[in-house]
Amino acid sequence: MSGTGHSHDFAQVAADEAAWIARRRRAGGLPADTAAFGLALSGGGIRSAVFNLGLLQALHGAGLLRQVDYLSSVSGGGYVAGCLSWLRHTVPGWRGCPFQAPLADGSGTVLDWLRLNGKFLIAAPGFSMWTLVAAILASTLLNLLVLAPLLIGLLWLLGLPWWPAQWPQWLVLPGMDAPHGHDGYWLALRGGLWLLAAFPLLAVLAALLIGTAKARSDRLMHAIRLLLGQVLALSCGLLALGTLPLASRLGDALVAGVDNGTLRLLGGHLDWGLAMVAGLAVLLAGRGRARRGRQGLAMAGLALLLYGLVLLGYHLAVRDDVVATPAFAAALVLSVLLAFTCDLNRVSMFAYYRARLLGSFLPAVAGGGDAPAISLRMDALAPDAGAPLHLVNTTLNTFSSPDARRRARGGASFFVSPLWLGSDATGFRRSADYAGDAATLASALTISAAAIDPDTHVTRNRALSALMALLNVRLGFWALNPLRGRGDWLPRPRWWLFIAREMLGTGLSERHRHVHLADGGHFDNLGLYELVRRRVPHIVVSDAGADPDLDFGDLGRAIERVRVDFGAEIDLAVDSLAREREAGLATRPWRLGTIRYADGSAGRILYLRPMMAAGLSADIYAWWRGHPSFPDESTANQFFGEAQFEAYRALGFDLAGRLLAGAPTQDVVAWFDHLAGLERAA
Repeated sequence: MSGTGHSHDFAQVAADEAAWIARRRRAGGLPADTAAFGLALSGGGIRSAVFNLGLLQALHGAGLLRQVDYLSSVSGGGYVAGCLSWLRHTVPGWRGCPFQAPLADGSGTVLDWLRLNGKFLIAAPGFSMWTLVAAILASTLLNLLVLAPLLIGLLWLLGLPWWPAQWPQWLVLPGMDAPHGHDGYWLALRGGLWLLAAFPLLAVLAALLIGTAKARSDRLMHAIRLLLGQVLALSCGLLALGTLPLASRLGDALVAGVDNGTLRLLGGHLDWGLAMVAGLAVLLAGRGRARRGRQGLAMAGLALLLYGLVLLGYHLAVRDDVVATPAFAAALVLSVLLAFTCDLNRVSMFAYYRARLLGSFLPAVAGGGDAPAISLRMDALAPDAGAPLHLVNTTLNTFSSPDARRRARGGASFFVSPLWLGSDATGFRRSADYAGDAATLASALTISAAAIDPDTHVTRNRALSALMALLNVRLGFWALNPLRGRGDWLPRPRWWLFIAREMLGTGLSERHRHVHLADGGHFDNLGLYELVRRRVPHIVVSDAGADPDLDFGDLGRAIERVRVDFGAEIDLAVDSLAREREAGLATRPWRLGTIRYADGSAGRILYLRPMMAAGLSADIYAWWRGHPSFPDESTANQFFGEAQFEAYRALGFDLAGRLLAGAPTQDVVAWFDHLAGLERAA
């Protein structure tokens, strides 16, 4: 490779990849002039990993795995794809099935190890559900320890008497005194009222400007509508903040006539307590409606819950005056120290997740050396080892991007490979020239599987995202922007800054020094997007994502996006798959389609879906009978025992075996031709 370390030209990326693949083929004794072959392993957690393990075993047995040029993985599919890349790197001379390689301690094979680690989140010796729960709680408490002193300090500052401000009595409940001081809250309340009063005037002004022919322009109308929305949102936020001193007195008003001292004491906390209880009740009541597309109740519950937490902070800051205590001073010092010195990625649940993926899917193998898996960089995966060019798919958060399409989507494809990493939004940087931790195999795989995160296409509600960030219910990763090269050493309170950006939904774009990456499934859960970008002529997509109703949502979204972004038309009919399942058992749980690329070239796509079919082995049927949702059991279940593990692995192996039966599998083109003949005959 030559040239600079960064480029916005994907043609340079494609040229380097073509040279890498040519070198891989020479090393493996494969023809240099055959069409490229890509394999996409979808997201779906441990379910996808195990099903695709069976698929990879079958492809190896048929001699097709060595012919895969591109291995594109997302989330759970990356667990087993990363295992394959790791094995090819550590024992490149092993010619058998990679998953039959012996372990370093002689206790069995890699397959044995994977089977024992189906409950990968708690599979380490001594680990249990208590370990996982403790890790989650510790992550949340640590985040609150860093954020709470800062937030309480800000609420305290707003309660100080900045100037002689007088709260009007009409705002106060009968029998209650007006707040004293609280000038910051009064300023916020007045600002919210002023903006709310100004909104009708701005609307009239907007009508005059937009309705005047001389002043009419698309840019002007867009700016005015954007301003109106911002004014309304800001006014609501300021009103919520400004009414905190009034809301905090509601509990006192309710117990004003009670003589019992204990009840009066408890009454002083009814405001935030009732807000949180009501929020939880409304949230639970709205869950079923949210699943049916009516999410208003659930979102209102989240807003109430968040408001209750802010009220609690107000009580601690103003009414309980914790700011004056030595404990608060110590907490604030500790908060500043942690904010400036700690890497948020290493103290969040991301680090636990990465450690468990490492321990479960990148085992030490005989002859593999002593180099730790956690330090293996993607650029160390050499073509001479025989592995495919691994594309690890993640999502770049573009929630506040200046680009309208990226902002509407909420994310953009961001891949990490042995050669390059990046996206259209940030440009691409050579992996060897990238100083960030995202360039390691372990981190890339974990980022690709970071499904729980604020500000995604499923968590875009502001109250939900703010709560997730505040409580550290997040797996995303803050990565150095590929535009920035090797970064800088300037100390910054990044913990505060990063969490604030997630809570407020700002600074989530491609333009900042650090960008936010999360699960690739938030953009494309199949791994198809990046293969189509490369115009791969032959693509196999294994879709093991959760789809109990067989809606094909992931497939539909991927097809729409490659059409919009690359002008590629995919003709793939899958409606008959749904009819087959409704009839009982599928006859062919795969379909063959065609791709028409924008440059006039053509490709073919084979889509494989985990489905029950006739003639499967008895253990698969036994698991299905005991678990009717198989093979679409919830992705929330990341704890596979041996029987469940084997049911999914055997299903992947069996279905792939049927795809390969009777086919000239040493030749990818001939194999696709054979499948096309079966499609025509069906």
